Amino acid sequence: MLRGFTVGCIAIASVAGARPSMAQPFTLDEKIKPTEIKLEPYKPGGKADGRMYGAVINQTQEGQYFFVQGLSIYSPTYVAVAADPPTARIQVALHKETWGTPSLEGKTDDTGRWNATFKTNGDFGIHVTPDRVPATYALVVWVGNEVEMSLPSPFTKSSHTTGRDASSGNLGMFALAGLLIVAVAAAGFYKVKAARMCLLIGLLLTAPLFARAGSAQDYPKAVAAMLDQLKSFLERQESVEKFWESLKALSNDEGVPDDSQRGPSLPSSCLDGTWKPPSGDAYKNCQCMATAVDKLRKNRQMLEKLRILVANQKAFVGKATALGNSFAQLHTVLGLQWVGIKKHDIDEPYAQFKTISNQKHQQLMAAIQTDLKDISECEAKLGEPDWYQKFGFVYYEFLYAAYKPSF
Repeated sequence: MLRGFTVGCIAIASVAGARPSMAQPFTLDEKIKPTEIKLEPYKPGGKADGRMYGAVINQTQEGQYFFVQGLSIYSPTYVAVAADPPTARIQVALHKETWGTPSLEGKTDDTGRWNATFKTNGDFGIHVTPDRVPATYALVVWVGNEVEMSLPSPFTKSSHTTGRDASSGNLGMFALAGLLIVAVAAAGFYKVKAARMCLLIGLLLTAPLFARAGSAQDYPKAVAAMLDQLKSFLERQESVEKFWESLKALSNDEGVPDDSQRGPSLPSSCLDGTWKPPSGDAYKNCQCMATAVDKLRKNRQMLEKLRILVANQKAFVGKATALGNSFAQLHTVLGLQWVGIKKHDIDEPYAQFKTISNQKHQQLMAAIQTDLKDISECEAKLGEPDWYQKFGFVYYEFLYAAYKPSF
């Protein structure tokens, strides 16, 4: 019964791997050679659990570039720098789409500290520029565990009707559903055309299982101090979920979760607006749909992640192409070079990405259809025959139209 969700996981993993060379901000400057920051499991206990990187950097060049990948939009992210000595001034810029335009920037204060909190998907870059070199500073990157994704449940509690009234009621529902599907398709088309979206071929997978777990004593004093400050700050928060909700996306154009896509209601013999069948002896017959409903919720989550992935990749391609076009205008020779770069580094990978995204949308929708039909079988046992034909297919059609990748 886990078949549907497994397809969803494979789908996102495959799309995420379609373009590994895009796993950092785009640039045409060959002098920019960023160092990858690899996050490791960090489990001090409590709200600070997640993944992190901490090190003391001795920088001898004017600008140092780093990049982080494998982030989820559902995780809070924290970046901090502490200068040594505190009187040194260090400029920090965070980049999302390209290395040419920072998404967020700042400078260490009188205490030698600078930090930022945000949420983002996939990857981002860090550009550190001290006021003089050599320079020494501690750098910390923390990414919290994913928060529980809030998805609206389509289910509503129903009482069964039979005979003529039920038939006419179903006809009315079909008519309303048809109008709804057309309206959603039109609205989705408009939103895709007008939406501001951003970079990423997001690596939505978790950190490698073999990565070493971090503990406070593994880190230099300056790093440990920043981690203690972070833990203290997080413990004062009402919850990690509330903290995450308060954060802005790193890029103004970045795709973010959207819980407004509720779709048509699914009348159910057991479910009353939640994703879980009620418990207790009085509802033991409802347990036949528990697995299918859980799979449906998880595959629905994967659809939303795929939507964000596609939106961010579209924006990445747009901004990378705009940067290359401006570069090409500087000289004829540069223009000729850009033609080859665009074909090899943008157009060909993007064509592959489109194909894979459409394939994964089809696979996810097939899994969701199976989930709905499994629920229908349970509903039939509870006295509601043909549940999928009456209700389930309407929800399927809604999701298909609302989440079909549009390029």
